[in-house]
Amino acid sequence: MKTVLRNPLCLLMLVVAGFAQDTHAGYRSLRVDAGKVIGEIRSFQGLNGPPSPVMAGLPNLVEQYKELRINQVRTHDFMGPTEIDSKFVLGNGALTWLIPDDAQRAGVVNAGNASIIFPDWGADPEKPGSYNFASTDKVIAAIHASGAEVYYRIGRSWGANINPPDDFDKFASVVKHIAMHYNQGWANGFHYGIRYWEFWNEPEGFWSGTPEQFYSLYEKTARTLKSVDPTLKIGGDAKAFPSDDGGYREGFIDYCASHQLPLDFYSWHTYANGSGDAYDAVRLAKEIRGVLDRHGFPHAESILSEWNLSADFTESEKAELQGEHNAAYIGAALSYFQDTSIDHAHFYRGDAAWMGLFGLDGKSFKTAYAFQAMGKMLDTPQRLAVEGTDTFGFAALAGRSGDGNTVQIMISNYAIPANYKPDLMPMPPELQKAAPPMPDMSKVKFLPLRTDIVYRDNRGYNLTISNLPWGKTAFRMKRYRISKTQNLDLTEEGSEKDGALNLSNPLAPDTVELIVLTRG
Repeated sequence: MKTVLRNPLCLLMLVVAGFAQDTHAGYRSLRVDAGKVIGEIRSFQGLNGPPSPVMAGLPNLVEQYKELRINQVRTHDFMGPTEIDSKFVLGNGALTWLIPDDAQRAGVVNAGNASIIFPDWGADPEKPGSYNFASTDKVIAAIHASGAEVYYRIGRSWGANINPPDDFDKFASVVKHIAMHYNQGWANGFHYGIRYWEFWNEPEGFWSGTPEQFYSLYEKTARTLKSVDPTLKIGGDAKAFPSDDGGYREGFIDYCASHQLPLDFYSWHTYANGSGDAYDAVRLAKEIRGVLDRHGFPHAESILSEWNLSADFTESEKAELQGEHNAAYIGAALSYFQDTSIDHAHFYRGDAAWMGLFGLDGKSFKTAYAFQAMGKMLDTPQRLAVEGTDTFGFAALAGRSGDGNTVQIMISNYAIPANYKPDLMPMPPELQKAAPPMPDMSKVKFLPLRTDIVYRDNRGYNLTISNLPWGKTAFRMKRYRISKTQNLDLTEEGSEKDGALNLSNPLAPDTVELIVLTRG
């Protein structure tokens, strides 16, 4: 087929051929029965990072978030807004690692410290005048304007202080009044109906106190939030290393069970730095679900509140994080999430800051196009079974619209590079002296690597979609692609009326394809 078939002769030839092409050896055989619905396509279009600029010079991305169909925004690493008592210092080694430019970092430090919600720890938390809501009001309003739900992370950003609060009761009271401000209109506030309140972020590195102190602060905060509204969903602890048991997994969960504390969800993170495997989250989700079930919380949600191919925010990793390889990883992972116990997921991150989906000009990286393709799949929410996929990176998701006029399939071909090496991302030695202590990685338990990954028939696909809902009525096909040279570009279109689609195309690794069939 020629690229983007538009002229009448091409269309005539396409009708005669009926999209039928010779099957190819080394191509994957994919089969979809469009007459058989197996469930609903779920949205995992959550992001970290606000649509409003987190630093000076970044673009406003409200319209871009709308286009990607972002359903939740986690308020983590907003660098000041939404945070209670964070303190930013210019010479902090972790912050310097994240933002090497002195002038830019100084701007973040100044703006961050000026944006903290409760700036005077000696103030009365019962009085509206004790609060500095202005900056947080703006970012929450931007999330609301994008159509996304706010997922409120209680805690501190990267590069801020990690010490426990001086007064746990006061901290809990401040959190209560924040919920009142954004959900009940307190202090000239709002009625946003924020449901999810996540306690802390990665206590392995963002908390210098003991696990017991952590449990105590969670207990006070959770009980106080529930006193505001018992329907709020409270949970934590956004664990950095979810396979690592101990104080911030079993210890935390068991404390909640023995003290009859609310744990409406348990949150955790995964980055594929050590494996490059797009299926890691599926295996971790099964592990976390088992832990929650065995320890008395069978109804607690499991939330993946950070994920990405890599956690490396440094300049050397930008091409990898923004390119077609990560786009294919995202497409495969989002497809795999459909068959897990994960209830919500938040990619890190969405905006134009480090590891984001967009450039400083607001234009999409290839990773944003992967989310855009999945967002389009939500227009055909009746999920259809796809035969022929695997768990090694060749993934597909198919759906049809409620009115039966559209059928779509998204195919992602991701592969771990042959020369792949784990990215351990060590902090530069010159910054370690001025940085908070990092976890002792030699004592951390990680998800074991899979040893059975074998790539087969992943040079393309032979696709059959049968039992189209409109029968023999004419339909149109459009094919879009994300690759090294394409950004969800329209690469082929035509028409047919035989009630089925047979299509064969090359699809090299690091490619995502969206095929759209519409009646008439």
